[in-house]
Amino acid sequence: LADLEELDAIADSAIVLVREEVSQDSAKTIDIGTLLSEIVSDVSDLGHAGALDFIEPEDAMTIKAAPLALKRALRNLILNAVTHGKKAHIDLTGDDSEIVVTIRDEGPGIPQELIGRVFEPFFRVDLARRKSTPGVGLGLAIAKEIIER
Repeated sequence: LADLEELDAIADSAIVLVREEVSQDSAKTIDIGTLLSEIVSDVSDLGHAGALDFIEPEDAMTIKAAPLALKRALRNLILNAVTHGKKAHIDLTGDDSEIVVTIRDEGPGIPQELIGRVFEPFFRVDLARRKSTPGVGLGLAIAKEIIER
């Protein structure tokens, strides 16, 4: 129980740090295509070069957002896709009223009964791969926190 309480405190601390980071990261107009290209380059440099599929759009697609926070959230989602889903396919579509970023992977998927839990801190879908797959289960929780804000 003490270990669980300590893990819970660690998760709470991480999420509090993200909240503080998001609140200090003022919104700016950014080109989401350029931001995604930077993230793809960063993730490729981590050894996932062949596992990413993204073509930056020719025309700028601008949004008003907190750039550091949004980069962290999208990076977490893309890293999750290549780590657990073998390959990440990133699509960017939209117009003047709405922009949609879609991140798909080629993994086995998440069982329907576990979908609601994937954003919980420390939750891992495949318990058997915990030791062989990097991460502690905070990436999706942090991404959700940022995106909701």
